[in-house]
Amino acid sequence: MASIINGYNEYPPSANLRAYLDCYWSYVADTTVLLSHKTPIIPDGCVDIIFDLNPRTNLKSFVIGAMTKPIVDSRTNLVGLRFKPGMAYSFIKIPVNELTDLLVDYFEFVGQEANHLSSQLGELNSTEHQISLLNNIFTKKLSALNAFETQMLRALNLIQSTGGRISVKQISAEVGWSRQHFTRKCLRYTGLTPKFLNQVIRIKKVIKQYKTERFCNWSQLSFDGGYYDQSHMINEFKKITGLTPTEFLCRA
Repeated sequence: MASIINGYNEYPPSANLRAYLDCYWSYVADTTVLLSHKTPIIPDGCVDIIFDLNPRTNLKSFVIGAMTKPIVDSRTNLVGLRFKPGMAYSFIKIPVNELTDLLVDYFEFVGQEANHLSSQLGELNSTEHQISLLNNIFTKKLSALNAFETQMLRALNLIQSTGGRISVKQISAEVGWSRQHFTRKCLRYTGLTPKFLNQVIRIKKVIKQYKTERFCNWSQLSFDGGYYDQSHMINEFKKITGLTPTEFLCRA
């Protein structure tokens, strides 16, 4: 029987949304154990739309912009969708750098639709049905989207495909923009500078490799992540997550 799934879980978007969404996700903490073991939410280059199904205030849904520092959240019943870097711009239709490190009421973007959708999600008795509803709602929004700039899409694909191991100078040359113009575009679409976006993509790769592959040693992990050496990885990791790799990965 379908039910609400505890803990943090991710779900793939439908095929027609995969170009825009990294995932749907849910987080349910019904015990103090889950809350006490939470790891910081770290910058990942993404923008999320989140629905709080057990709100302690009038804020039932909100948009979290791209982050430049880790945060800790104590909400206990959430469902959301996570845009790939740069892809929220087509849906929220404002420069994404206006949201960096901010939490903004989703009502500001879609009006009463935000409250209506929050109510619908709260009435559903399974995570599967909640994700299905979100998938249907955002699929319908596709027809109203503006075309994505080809050069910016290429730039973002280069960052992702290289795991953040490409310089701003190289990307600018590839897409035919000056470094200054590319930086302005990157801020508008992702909320982050190209250099910082590269850094968070590298960190994500290290975390993914640590979790999904057999761990050999930190030196190999730093090399695979595109760092000069282990010290370089540790310094960048602390800058992004506030913790050393050992501290963060042991909690994750």
